[in-house]
Parts: sequence; structure tokens; C-alpha cells
Amino acid sequence: MNRPIVEISEAMLAEAERLSPEVRVARTRMSPVDTLGGILGEFVLAQWLTGDWQNHEVGKNKGRADLFGLIEVKTSIFPFRENLNLVVREDYGDKFKEVYVQNIIDVESRDNKTIKPGTRAVICGFATHDQATSKPPREMNMGWRSTPYKAFQTPISELQPMAGFQEFLRKVAAEKGVNLDF
Repeated sequence: MNRPIVEISEAMLAEAERLSPEVRVARTRMSPVDTLGGILGEFVLAQWLTGDWQNHEVGKNKGRADLFGLIEVKTSIFPFRENLNLVVREDYGDKFKEVYVQNIIDVESRDNKTIKPGTRAVICGFATHDQATSKPPREMNMGWRSTPYKAFQTPISELQPMAGFQEFLRKVAAEKGVNLDF
């Protein structure tokens, strides 16, 4: 499948590092780069969708979806493979989001999650809330250990392609009365 790629710039990385302490949430983190990756994922989608990564809402969207109050951006920091999943934690699954977009920040190895300028982010596809939560939640195996929570897992091969995302988003935005400025 043809998946959009966004290269993480030095400016994106610096701004994500600056914002990280402000937006870190008190929840179970399985990696020390979870917060940084989440911020970069929002930057990546803003770059692809609007042409400018600075059109993000990081720090201004607490309690809402990540972009436009409609899009929940899910980001994993892992070497990209086609057999990865869109993951929605079970405890978040009852918080309705219009649409989920999965990004994979394609690092060199699962053991070295260093994100440098030039690192590729793969925008894997999207799913509606119903699609993302349709299968029973399962324990997640992180290779060396299981997570302390269950998660809804949708293979990225089952996600809708990003080629149809803007049309889908505009339709949902119109139904919800949300003005998209791009």
C-alpha cells in the first residue's frame, strides 16, 4: 500500500522536546519516548494534512481529540513493518473519537528508539471509532514484556488508506459543524 511519509525535521524535534514536559500525562508509559512520539505524531499529521506542521494543537487540546476536535492521532515508535497495529487502550476505547490515524515513527531498532532529524514517519491509515474498537481488547506483548493494560488492536493492513482521508474528514467536519482551515 502507498503510505504517506513525513520526515521529522530538526525544528519539529526541538519543539516536541520543548512541549513534552507540559503535555506529559500521568498514565502508564511503556517507553521513555511515548510523550515525545505522541507530539511528533501530531506534528507529522498536521504537516501532511495542512502543509505546515505548526498547524498542530499540542497543548491546546486537553480532553479533546488531537486535531480539529475530530482526529485522534496514535503514534508508535518502532521499526516500520506491515504487521503492526493501530492500538487503542481499552480504558480509552469508551471515549468516542470520530477517527483515529496511525503513524509509525520508523526508528532503527525496537531497542534503540532514538528519534533524530530525518527520521521517517509513516502515516499508515485511518479508522473510525467503531472500526478501531470492533475487536475484543487483548493483552499487548511488547516483545520483552506484556503491558499492564489491554488494548483494541487493528492491523494497519485493515486501515482505510490515507488517499481518502481528506474527503472523509471534510464530510465528518461538515456533519459536526467544524470549519477546516486548510
